[in-house]
Amino acid sequence: MTVRIDNISAGYGKVPILKDISVELPDGQFCALIGPNGSGKTTLMRCINTILNPSHGKILVDNQDVSRLTRSQLARLIGFVPQSTHSVFAFTVIEMVLMGGAARIKAWSAPTRLDKHKALLICEEIGISHLAAHSFQQLSGGQKQLVMLARALFQETPVLLLDEPTSNLDFCNQHKMMDLVRDVIKRKNATALITLHDPNLVLNYCDSAVLMKEGRLIAAGQVETVLNDSNLQIAFGDNIQTDTTSRGMPVIVPKSLLSPQSNMPILPKEHCI
Repeated sequence: MTVRIDNISAGYGKVPILKDISVELPDGQFCALIGPNGSGKTTLMRCINTILNPSHGKILVDNQDVSRLTRSQLARLIGFVPQSTHSVFAFTVIEMVLMGGAARIKAWSAPTRLDKHKALLICEEIGISHLAAHSFQQLSGGQKQLVMLARALFQETPVLLLDEPTSNLDFCNQHKMMDLVRDVIKRKNATALITLHDPNLVLNYCDSAVLMKEGRLIAAGQVETVLNDSNLQIAFGDNIQTDTTSRGMPVIVPKSLLSPQSNMPILPKEHCI
């Protein structure tokens, strides 16, 4: 499902953040939203999900202006995984996941046995089925993010927004989440937008990318086109460039790590794994 952003400007009070952003997210692709801190990534996510109203422009999902949709209508189109979530009530993990189906469950109705079975299958797929009966409040930040991903997947929407979902995850779970989301997108032909800080995750998992700096668009398109040295240096500064590993895989690193004059210690071979 296509997401089109037309000349969006937005901010908080009198502080402008986004400045005339126009971009179309490719249908059925895993798209990364990347840029340095303060570039407006989360603000753009909030505009797409109508948490924040833009001062100018519009956002269309499946040719529908999201500002004109009810929360229930929007919930059938867009699943959202926020940076952090706090629950005042002592909901269990499985209850939090089942909340993702609120838009399609009739008012005053309870989830069916089939709903609970589907929710448990998603938890099992993500690797959190052992936490199903645990209190959401007592989970770690990383575990909460996995629960919120499960809830968004249970929502079964054609568009998925993920705002820095890897920020509280360890190395292995970062890759697990990226691999899982990519697999879900391909199986369901969904469209996903994910904000990330690590350009190497973008290189390894995403189909396309949107690169921003200080609220403006630098480049958008296929990953290999967007994440070139020129664009990366505009966004992050001159001390960054692309390189390849010994196996020929692309990698983005600070230039100082590649310099012969680097002060980084070189371990003897016997200390290397």
